[in-house]
Amino acid sequence: MKALFSVILAFAVCAGSVEAGPVRTARHVAMDTAITAKNVAHSTVKGTRRAVHTVVSMFTP
Repeated sequence: MKALFSVILAFAVCAGSVEAGPVRTARHVAMDTAITAKNVAHSTVKGTRRAVHTVVSMFTP
């Protein structure tokens, strides 16, 4: 009976670790995507601000 319990417990631990792998990977991908989106937004704002300053400086004497 102890052996059967040990086998079931070992199987449950293995199944749990297999399930945790893809979930953890998906979480990392989601975090990386969010960080990339934030960086792109910052770059876009910086570029737009630079373009506006360039246009304003062309029209102001």
